[in-house]
Amino acid sequence: MAKKILIADDEPTVVALVKQKIEERGYEVFVARNGKEAWDIIQKTMMDLLVIDVIMPVMDGVDLYKEIKKVPRLAGIPIVIITDNRIFRESFQALGIEHFVPKPLDSEKLINKVEYIFTCADLDQKNKQTLVLGVNAPVTRDMTNILQEHGCVVGSGLDPIEFISNCLILTPKVVLVDVLLKGDVPSRDIIRALRCFTRLSGTQILVFTQFAPEDIGSIQGIEELRQAKNDCIEAGASQYIGRFTPMTFWDMVKGQFL
Repeated sequence: MAKKILIADDEPTVVALVKQKIEERGYEVFVARNGKEAWDIIQKTMMDLLVIDVIMPVMDGVDLYKEIKKVPRLAGIPIVIITDNRIFRESFQALGIEHFVPKPLDSEKLINKVEYIFTCADLDQKNKQTLVLGVNAPVTRDMTNILQEHGCVVGSGLDPIEFISNCLILTPKVVLVDVLLKGDVPSRDIIRALRCFTRLSGTQILVFTQFAPEDIGSIQGIEELRQAKNDCIEAGASQYIGRFTPMTFWDMVKGQFL
């Protein structure tokens, strides 16, 4: 599906030419003559990128930017500001804007900027590719939801063989493995198998447990957990992050995505 780009600029002749050039690259381009038109379009159609002039009638680029940032589902859309004014540029940089193109719009310069932004976004998404393997479906689902809330691309399941296959296909940044997997393929063997492949040498393998201390319930249970953790680390796991709890989980794993 073609990525959607909105250009908000009050110079229709220039914008029409730029629109044509960008559409020739396979993008779908929407045009607004002022901030109000742009705001109406953005609320109806989810954009992948916004290109916004600063000085426009009805609603200027600053007010449009403020409206966008009030809406959580819109706040993460990349924005390119059209300006050759140093003060405008520095003001928007103070607000967190990173991308600028000079005014009047030049199609080649804008296309270069657009493709750079989308390339970086694709790389960032790949750097947040994550796979989760657990024995408890509700815990796996909770982990998946938390990771997705923080922009990770997550695959999960309960089958070890499928998990290993998916790791080889996707080359994830991070994998999470329940330290107490049972069955024909225990956790340590899964980790050992992953570490056999050079393409996964950069993958961080985090092991966890779903059990609360009261669930283990015996010295034997504690010893089983300790031995399983040690076996996983010896097999090549990067880190044991302990017991899964929704409140602390992201704080435990977020450093792996930097």
